[in-house]
Amino acid sequence: MASIRKRERLKPGKAPSVSWEARITRKGHPALSKSFDTKKDAIAWATEQEALIVRGGKVSRSLEKTTVAAAIKEYIEANTPKPDEKAVKAVVSATSEKPKESAKKTSKKYLSAAKKYTLDALSHHLGEYSIEKLTRNLIASFLDQLSNTEIPAPANRTKIHPLFDGGRRRTYSEGTCRKYYFALKTALEWHAAKYDYQLGNRFDQEHVPSAWLNPRERRLEDGEEAKLLEACSGMYKSPEGWRLFIRWASWSAMRSGEIVGMRWDEIDFDNSFIKIPKEREKTRNGRQVPLFGVLMEIMKRLQEMKNPDDPRVFWMLPASVSNVGVGFRRIVKRAGLTDLHVHDLRHEATARLFERTQLQTMEIALITGHTELKTLSRYANLRPKLLADKIDEGIDQLKNRKKVQAADEEGDEDGEKGKETSSSSVANLQPVPPEPLPQAIEG
Repeated sequence: MASIRKRERLKPGKAPSVSWEARITRKGHPALSKSFDTKKDAIAWATEQEALIVRGGKVSRSLEKTTVAAAIKEYIEANTPKPDEKAVKAVVSATSEKPKESAKKTSKKYLSAAKKYTLDALSHHLGEYSIEKLTRNLIASFLDQLSNTEIPAPANRTKIHPLFDGGRRRTYSEGTCRKYYFALKTALEWHAAKYDYQLGNRFDQEHVPSAWLNPRERRLEDGEEAKLLEACSGMYKSPEGWRLFIRWASWSAMRSGEIVGMRWDEIDFDNSFIKIPKEREKTRNGRQVPLFGVLMEIMKRLQEMKNPDDPRVFWMLPASVSNVGVGFRRIVKRAGLTDLHVHDLRHEATARLFERTQLQTMEIALITGHTELKTLSRYANLRPKLLADKIDEGIDQLKNRKKVQAADEEGDEDGEKGKETSSSSVANLQPVPPEPLPQAIEG
């Protein structure tokens, strides 16, 4: 039951300060107390906490006592491998006969360097707030301010690299704000689950930043693919490997990391598909990419270039996605093209699947790995002719169906008439009774 009491604190030479303490004691729950400037606020807080207990919720002072920085720090430490864990993992992978199976049993998902960077930035901006003070409105205000913040230039930059558009003014995109939002949500939800308290409606945002506010629409125009392939001749290392990479990316709809990480043991030539494991797939679901004609042709060339000492198919290219991006920028610049990113090749491949095949949207999503069909909805305008042909085909089928139905009905009517005619004919064929014999003539 809640109790409210008035407390006075004496100050020499000044009027005593007055505060109101609300205290809640319930069997089976920790004792709670908090001081307020007014009695009204104390009663409101006590009523809210008691209502939460009655509903079966958990009450805790962790919201008030824990800062955002402390919660994020604890989350990072819990999801960062310890030095002894790294050593054990290395020993297991070196001594195990089946490293893949051992890795599944001993592996744990740890934070990436990019995720840690995001969490450190959140701790810098919001770390001084207690979790209780981190309200829904404060989070929305922070995201709004972040989207209008200019990204400063690197302190150690001496010149703008010709391959990068580093001189333009940049602000945090909606996609970046979304990453900040979900990184904060994940960390605090982990902390709340560990210490058994409720976050309330802090992350029930009416507007969560969009992942793709302004999706790129850049595609390869006529002759640009040939220019890219020709520009690969100027690459210092493996020009042929870069040509095969560009052709593969523009037909397979695979991501750059999935391509350069592709291994020979993931290819099923008998059933003509590539299995992308969930560890290397963005959505962590894994998927299968079919090996159709063009890809099979490229794969044959890659088999000729196979390196027996490297399990990767594209062993001649960097394993790092960022290094692949830099190499592609060089090719684009040498080809005289503008505003073309390596990820645009995936967009080109997806568009080709819509334009040049009869596959349904769900089937294409299984190939490309898109988890949300609305992401693929922007490709629907790429096949207006195909949609028109399908409509015409449906109309023709409907007309043919009606014709067949009308012919069947007409045949039924003719059948009924035939039955009537045949019955009258049968009646006419009945035997005629013989005429009576003439009476005998008396003589």
